[in-house]
Amino acid sequence: MAYTHGTLENEILNAVWLMEEKGMNIKDISVSEVLDEINNNGNIRAYTTVKTVMDRLVDKKMLSRHKSGKKFCYKSVESREEMAKSAINNLASQYFNNDIHSLMRVLEKQCSGVKA
Repeated sequence: MAYTHGTLENEILNAVWLMEEKGMNIKDISVSEVLDEINNNGNIRAYTTVKTVMDRLVDKKMLSRHKSGKKFCYKSVESREEMAKSAINNLASQYFNNDIHSLMRVLEKQCSGVKA
């Protein structure tokens, strides 16, 4: 599965993961709660924009959605760590012929400030 997404999608995923990590995975996460989390970080977004993007993340199978009363609630399909592992594997496949060690060498150089 390809995990490409835009800036707002990334903000939303990070907000959902943060709320889940804080223990909110025991309850439903609404669009309003995600909007509050994003807006608390200084990125002011409209409710309808966040709702539309969250629905697109459902279509991309990055979030799941169900109805709870009159509102829709969401959960991540994969944890931050699981999605990161998939992204790393995709990166290794795309640029390093599935050689994780080559990717690691580039990352080590990047972390030490040496040009790869």
